[in-house]
Amino acid sequence: MGSSLPLLTDAELQALEQRAHNAAANPPPHLLEQRQAGEVPSRYRGAGLDYAESRPYQPGDEPRYFDWRVTARTGKPYTKQFREERRPAVFILLDRRSRMRFGTRVRLKAAQAARVAALVAFAALQQGWAVSGMVLETQPHWMPASTDSHAIWEFVRHAAAACPPVSAYAEPSLASILPLLAPQLVRGVHVYLLSDFADLDNACEPHLLQLLQHHPLFAVQVLDAVECALPDAGMLALQGLDGGQPHRINLADAHLRDTFRQQAAALHDGQEQRLRGWGCSYTRLLAEVDAPEHSVPLPHGMGT
Repeated sequence: MGSSLPLLTDAELQALEQRAHNAAANPPPHLLEQRQAGEVPSRYRGAGLDYAESRPYQPGDEPRYFDWRVTARTGKPYTKQFREERRPAVFILLDRRSRMRFGTRVRLKAAQAARVAALVAFAALQQGWAVSGMVLETQPHWMPASTDSHAIWEFVRHAAAACPPVSAYAEPSLASILPLLAPQLVRGVHVYLLSDFADLDNACEPHLLQLLQHHPLFAVQVLDAVECALPDAGMLALQGLDGGQPHRINLADAHLRDTFRQQAAALHDGQEQRLRGWGCSYTRLLAEVDAPEHSVPLPHGMGT
């Protein structure tokens, strides 16, 4: 399943850029709060600009950082340590695999996820944060970290481009992609996972826990309304993504609809509990919602 039409037009992206600016300037109090944008002091020690502390000298320490004053006072060799400065950054993983190309109201799940990716990227850009990411398809597209507006716009346009046809090759699973993220990221990068999490399983757990050791992680689960509750639409013929024989289903059956609603709620609540239990910030977002910036935490700075 592919389309020649983009998920979002340039005009829609420009409108999202303005909305990201408004949301970042006036964030709801319960959403993401971070330090002042730009280079900020880090808790990690290294060879930065700001003196942090002195510690006993160890073989291999650079002589230029020798702390003569403390050494003279204590009678033991000491060396200076400095606080590294690191620019706040976000990494966006945007799921555009075949299951995300589904929608019954207003837009596809992939289009809603692309809107969230654009809002996050534009909010980060306006705050001076670096942006990196990956568009998850059969052939994933990576974007290296950048604060350049042209590079970030190129990534957002790729996220909003028309979905390619479903390939005969197997799509990568979430569990196979997650272990590739940690080596690409420096400590403290805010990681956004935008997906329906249809293939969230036990194999994902160790990789998410590894990410959570060093990164704030924001899971945004994008769902279509029909995945939560079936409409009373009478007899329908439904066909799966595999192109097999269609199945006839009577949606006028109230018992069937109620059973589906309960099973869907159990599935999605279970996914939420797992993600929250592992330590992720979690947002459930329907594809039809017009203002995701009201519920999804966006990067923004705080006054010092």
